[in-house]
Amino acid sequence: MPKTNRDFEIYLVHIDPDKCDGCELCLIYCPVNVFDLSHKATPVRPQNCLGCRTCEAVCKSKAVTITEI
Repeated sequence: MPKTNRDFEIYLVHIDPDKCDGCELCLIYCPVNVFDLSHKATPVRPQNCLGCRTCEAVCKSKAVTITEI
């Protein structure tokens, strides 16, 4: 099946719970409020993701991965 053209991007937001140390930097720097934190970060609004990868850049434990799908 060929890929269809779309006018927008969709991103998969993944947090590795084994790496996340709960520092909250992804929550602080995310411009569209994708994450919440209980004791570790959780992408509760992944549909908001713009793909800016700021969360990946600020995550000191490298727990955040953004993938365009």
